[in-house]
Amino acid sequence: MSEYKYEDAVKQLQESGAIGLQDFKNLSYEDLNELFEEIKVWCLYANGKLDKLPKESKKKKDKKDKKDKKDKKD
Repeated sequence: MSEYKYEDAVKQLQESGAIGLQDFKNLSYEDLNELFEEIKVWCLYANGKLDKLPKESKKKKDKKDKKDKKDKKD
């Protein structure tokens, strides 16, 4: 069985509009914390529209951007 990650939780929220407590339990603390922060922002600024929920983790995206910048310097 594969590990349940942030992207899986976002996909489930976009498809069904809900996520179960067991799914929260299966997330790592880091992913869970990030998901809660995104849900707060999403509810406040996007009025809960499912298509406005970010599909990619911001932390993972930041790491990827930093790596790309470093590669360009070299």
